[in-house]
Amino acid sequence: MHLVVMATAGNQRYIFSSGKRQEIVGASDLIARVNGAWLFEALAELFPGFDRHTWRIETHDAELLVAAAGQISVLVRDRAVGRKLVTALTCRALEEAPGLDLCGVVLDYAPGELGDALRASKARLAAVRELRPSPIGRFLRLPIVADCASSGLPAEGVRREGGEEPQPRSAAAMKKLAAYPGALNRLSGQVPPDPRTMRKVVDRLGLEADWVAIVHADGNGLGEVFRSVVESTDGHDDRTQADSLRNFSLGVDGCAARALARALEKTGQELDQYDLLPVLPLVVGGDDLTVVCEGEVALPFTRHYLEAFEEETARDIRLRPLLAALKLTHLGAGAGVAIVKRNYPFHFAYELAEQLATEEAKKVKQWSSALAFVALYESSAPDLERIRTSVSWSGGSSSSASPYLVGAGAQEARARGRTWDDLVGRVEALRWRDEQGELLISRGAAHDLREGLCLGPEVVASRLELLKARYSGERLRAQVLEQLTHDGELVWTVPGETGDKQVTGLLDAMAAMQFVPEAR
Repeated sequence: MHLVVMATAGNQRYIFSSGKRQEIVGASDLIARVNGAWLFEALAELFPGFDRHTWRIETHDAELLVAAAGQISVLVRDRAVGRKLVTALTCRALEEAPGLDLCGVVLDYAPGELGDALRASKARLAAVRELRPSPIGRFLRLPIVADCASSGLPAEGVRREGGEEPQPRSAAAMKKLAAYPGALNRLSGQVPPDPRTMRKVVDRLGLEADWVAIVHADGNGLGEVFRSVVESTDGHDDRTQADSLRNFSLGVDGCAARALARALEKTGQELDQYDLLPVLPLVVGGDDLTVVCEGEVALPFTRHYLEAFEEETARDIRLRPLLAALKLTHLGAGAGVAIVKRNYPFHFAYELAEQLATEEAKKVKQWSSALAFVALYESSAPDLERIRTSVSWSGGSSSSASPYLVGAGAQEARARGRTWDDLVGRVEALRWRDEQGELLISRGAAHDLREGLCLGPEVVASRLELLKARYSGERLRAQVLEQLTHDGELVWTVPGETGDKQVTGLLDAMAAMQFVPEAR
């Protein structure tokens, strides 16, 4: 038997290589076509009558195991036909998605060795990819040609978009633009109700929104779960291996899609925006989610998505036996949210969102869900370490309580002071007004405390005590000030990877004020 494994690489770089929303949407659709329409058309041509649901390698010439987020795994009886499948898809990607990095390998395995082949496939695929020239090498600069107006690649022709003047465009840019109408049709199935609404969302994010956000979510420990799926069936027949992998792939993919739908519904209800919720999903496959949305939508949407993902994985019938074998009740995910101005370069914003997800949100206890966010008020390329330590006292201690836990993990004792509800409570404390409309905690008082964070823990503690003394005769103000703290302190100690560290929730609350919806 033979295992065909194919995967795209650098998906986010391919999507965000241009700042034009139409090209971004078209690029995401081209990636979805790799494991969607293109794969099934190639399988139908090479294996007439192919049916994903009924074909099994014991009785047919091919069996599809995985098809999600640019990842493909297929079992075939004939090695030559497996190579034809790789050829068909890579050639189509070259023609219809220039610049997309798609690579494939065919591995042989003897009966009972499918698990070994699955484990070896990742390293084999990486080795083959390293031997090939980079996709950027396809776009030669000699002879000298004009630069594409949106991507910087060598231009292939001149094209007019909307009311713009004709501009030079690269082959990659023109293919992405050509995919845009089809992308709207696909997205309308994920974000109802119709392609016209999706076009309005794209226009709003590109032309009207003041703040936009990139949300990147990734499942926690999915690599370990995958290894467990393979290793737990070692010693069993290949059929058990194949069924376990298929159920794992379909289960996680289905949970992510349902979690997205639920998050959109709940966010629309919370913000009272049913007709035109400005959310544009770019990658929804496997445990990966990448979304562009309006700034005020980003945090509530992310919170609802993470909670829904946990709930969907807990109830999915295909995942239940796999989770039981690992003694888990659900899977979790980590999400990074980068909120930036509309014209900020998207590739920088995505890199920041990915960094927030991997370096903060995914470093909580493995199966808990958490979100980390940054509202970027500067125009330079972001550096997460610099952002997090920009307000700190001597010793460079981090000053952010990020990440914030949501879902089941938020009920644990270790999450106290660092949950979504804690963040919302502090934001509300900064917003509360008395009957005359005066802020209970004035902007001046809040910024005085923020300044104290720069000067040291003793300084901010003394300023907090002075404020408590000032409000001691005003019960409501004193209660609101208490809500701004954690156990009566603005700075508290939490365990970190390299030892205990001191954190505060004040800075996150001040940054999130305009992006957390007001309680109704």
